[in-house]
Amino acid sequence: MKLLIACLLIVHGLIVAAQSAGSFVSGSPVANPAWLRWWPTAFGESWLLVGLRAEGTIVEVLGGVIWLAGGLALIAAGLGVLGFVVAPAWWRMLALAGGAASLAMLLLYFHPFFGLGIAVSAAILASLLWADWPLLGQLGR
Repeated sequence: MKLLIACLLIVHGLIVAAQSAGSFVSGSPVANPAWLRWWPTAFGESWLLVGLRAEGTIVEVLGGVIWLAGGLALIAAGLGVLGFVVAPAWWRMLALAGGAASLAMLLLYFHPFFGLGIAVSAAILASLLWADWPLLGQLGR
């Protein structure tokens, strides 16, 4: 189970970190497929930044830094669960910080394709903050 949780954190962290790349490179967002043309923003566009006309500004770059930091925190949390490179005592705090940053950015750039990512980030936060799972206590504090 320890390996499964570590893999989940690392894979989710890699995906979150990869999504930050769109904030550092100016380009056109990915057009929605025909069946999703009703959605108001394209994949990779922030509904808030579009509304504030802040795309392509330092605000978007700062968002990318937060997204990247969240991904790296999740990766570090997974490594901490394994006791590799990162102290096992740090994994919970890193997972909380990474999950919160990821969830914030996924909501800022909300798109129907992000449903699974939102669910995983929310599950990480819920399991660490509210569920009080005995299994998580066994992984280290």
